[in-house]
Amino acid sequence: MSITTLRIARAAGAALALLSFAGVPEARAQVEAGAAADSGAAKTPKAARIFRNAEPFAMSISADFKTIFKDRDSMSTKRYPATIRYMGENGDTVSLDVQVSTRGHYRLKPTTCAFPPLKVHFDKEKTKGGPFAGEGALKLGTHCQAGDRYVQTTLLEYAANQMYSVVSPLSLKTRLASVTWINPADPKFTVTRPGFWIQDEDDVAKMVGGKIVMQQGGTPTDMNPKLMAITDVFQYMIANTDFSLWALHNFRIIQTDTSMMYLPMAYDFDWSGLVDAPYAVPDHRLPIKRVTDRLYRGACHPTEILTEVLSLYREKKDSIYGTFRALPGLDPKRQTETTKFLDDFYKTISDPGAVKREFGRVC
Repeated sequence: MSITTLRIARAAGAALALLSFAGVPEARAQVEAGAAADSGAAKTPKAARIFRNAEPFAMSISADFKTIFKDRDSMSTKRYPATIRYMGENGDTVSLDVQVSTRGHYRLKPTTCAFPPLKVHFDKEKTKGGPFAGEGALKLGTHCQAGDRYVQTTLLEYAANQMYSVVSPLSLKTRLASVTWINPADPKFTVTRPGFWIQDEDDVAKMVGGKIVMQQGGTPTDMNPKLMAITDVFQYMIANTDFSLWALHNFRIIQTDTSMMYLPMAYDFDWSGLVDAPYAVPDHRLPIKRVTDRLYRGACHPTEILTEVLSLYREKKDSIYGTFRALPGLDPKRQTETTKFLDDFYKTISDPGAVKREFGRVC
């Protein structure tokens, strides 16, 4: 069903609701357990084993990175041989031959990141029984540059993903990793930095019995209202303005057979104020000077929905803060700054006047 068809169906009075607000936790349980969707469909696939453990995944990845990092074409389909090594369940070192490709847009520019984001391609026959079993390819978030500030940026981007998973049942799972980068031809290249694995978006869609719809032109009124409100408030909480639902920029929408509504899923939060990446600056058309300045760019939500969503954020406050408070390697100063940054958000949503001012300006 196209987005245009969905709008016609709505105008004809078709049933619109998939998830009531009370049903959001139920949907989360379905996603995490890999169980059937609302229709009672057969059991759907679980997330890869790599995402079922919260411990940082220690690994090395060896390849000719001098050649790989020259591939900065966002349309490139080239893959390069690499080897991942990690400790197996029996304490032995597992060596896995893979292929890697560069990905991204802004971070793919050599002036932005010396270490561009990667996609790792697996041979399913070789991954059986291991943490990557069943996976064809996974994205790997990298540290961009060598300085310590980029280490902190990587950790907070991982934390932002974890925060989104706390409040939304539709989000990409992530797994923190300690990555030792090795170029056999250049011993001086070797460096160990944090990174993180990112769940395949199609797997999330399968877990709710749906599929990703790569069609632009969607609006908040086409989406499940509760999930849209959860996501809009999240973007405001982390001070992220780098997204467009209409253009599918840092957004994916999921369609299921059991609903006339689409399900929104945001991702890629490195441009947010919470992460505060060195390269991040607001779009010049926006009325803010720094990415750390909050600006609500979401939809106008009915008072009853917004009220319930803000209650969800209050309920999940400790879990949200917990995503970074125990994060290994996060500098105490950044922990303090992140705490204050989120405190400001919670101060806002505790003040009815501030809620009306911040979230009602678009109404």
